Amino acid sequence: MTTSLSTLADELATRRLIASPEVEDTFVYGLARFAAVDADVMLNVDPEVEENPDLDPVELVGAVERVLALPPTDWSALIERIATEVEGAVGSEPVDETTDLREDLTLMSVVVFVDAVLLSFDAPKQFPDSVIRVQLDDDLAFDDLEIDERDDDGTETITFESVEELMKHLSS
Repeated sequence: MTTSLSTLADELATRRLIASPEVEDTFVYGLARFAAVDADVMLNVDPEVEENPDLDPVELVGAVERVLALPPTDWSALIERIATEVEGAVGSEPVDETTDLREDLTLMSVVVFVDAVLLSFDAPKQFPDSVIRVQLDDDLAFDDLEIDERDDDGTETITFESVEELMKHLSS
């Protein structure tokens, strides 16, 4: 398992998808540039080795490339779908915050699995105590949406627009 994860990490680095990939027990992670939002996000790549022991990890890299290169028009359509789904669930219930969810959604992380992608969003004005998780299928089409209560362990989350900003913050 370690060898295939190392191969996956090496391939992600070689293709410059993750500058400094880290290997965890069952996945590879690091900051990656997400073109559609023009920002760096945390990217986890999980080959689900136990369920897919014969999977060539390099095959998964193509899925990562497709996700990171998602065209802005497709991204806008996805944001619209997310907002429409949430608004449909809320219905005519009164809301305290009038900020449009489309403007409030901030992509925090991306997890790429063999046959799905999971996007995690913050919406600090609309859903300050929650995380919005959106599942895409292997064709990057909307599949499911959940709003989960945030696990608040008192840890502050800091967002950086680029790896350079992160490095500047760490060195100060």
